[in-house]
Amino acid sequence: MSSLGGRFSYLFKSAENLAMREYSNALKRLGVTPNQSEVLLVLGQYAPISLKALGELIICEEKSPSRLVQSLIRKGLICKEVSKDDKRSTLLSLTSAGRDLLPQLEEQEALFNHLLVEKISHLELFSDSLKEFVAGSFYEDKLKRRSLWDSEE
Repeated sequence: MSSLGGRFSYLFKSAENLAMREYSNALKRLGVTPNQSEVLLVLGQYAPISLKALGELIICEEKSPSRLVQSLIRKGLICKEVSKDDKRSTLLSLTSAGRDLLPQLEEQEALFNHLLVEKISHLELFSDSLKEFVAGSFYEDKLKRRSLWDSEE
């Protein structure tokens, strides 16, 4: 018989896999993955920003998001331009195609979030438990930067 921690760990991983599969299917018709969607949504809110600043905001990538960004540049959804303030650095922003896609991504994210609220009883309590686990990590910093740390009423 497995321990409570082990059971939770596998249940959590299973739930995350199912949720990401469902979200991936919802985004498939838009031609992006959940990770690509997160990058586009963050750029929609914070662009123009550097690759380093993007990495400090996204949850989907622990290391540099450069491969993720390159895939979105190839799709014509992100552009890279030289900073007017510092010619040595480049800034990322959405192309017109990326901006056009943004409302559909926001809609899919809202639908997915609504699904989570509908399917998970005591979501606030569960969120608080996860927050307790994440506290003190670099994820806490990322969530705070995006105003996702405190409860939304």
